[in-house]
Amino acid sequence: MNQRQDLASAVMERDRSRSRIRLLTVTVGAASLATAGVVAYHLPGPAPSTAVNGTTTTPAAPQPSAANQEPGDDGGGEDGGAITAPGGTFGQGPAQAVSGGS
Repeated sequence: MNQRQDLASAVMERDRSRSRIRLLTVTVGAASLATAGVVAYHLPGPAPSTAVNGTTTTPAAPQPSAANQEPGDDGGGEDGGAITAPGGTFGQGPAQAVSGGS
């Protein structure tokens, strides 16, 4: 008779634990959903666009003023706007496809 009581109490304890885990999961899910809503509310909206003859255009990014440029700097540079990094220059020449295997 004692084994049945132990088994019954073990089953009840398991059910209580499952209920606690389920409640915790729902609570954390609701909190994360609310947090995502607050973050999304505070994000900036889409860029303004103008419809012209069925096409949508967005305004161009502002260019740096002449006061911010070095003498002889046209904004594009001699390398055509390439980015120079310690390991080499990126953005020059056409893209090359690389295929693997043989």
